[in-house]
Amino acid sequence: MDKKPVGRPRKDDVTKPATKQELKKEQRRKYMRDYKARIDKDIAELDKMEEECQKELEEVRKQRKMLINELEKSNKQSESILKEKVGK
Repeated sequence: MDKKPVGRPRKDDVTKPATKQELKKEQRRKYMRDYKARIDKDIAELDKMEEECQKELEEVRKQRKMLINELEKSNKQSESILKEKVGK
């Protein structure tokens, strides 16, 4: 006894000529695939830009904190110089 082949039957290699409706459907599918690919690419680019912005923001915050500390030190120094000059 011959064993029955496993899986679904293979599709025939014979292709029928495409109709206008099938061509339009294929064009719409191609357009949607391209459209989704562009969207995915843009989303990836936006994610990358967001990460860069976050890194830049952290750097700005570090610089701001450093500048505030420098300003406090200079204010204390100027205060001590004024106290010496005034004599209080």
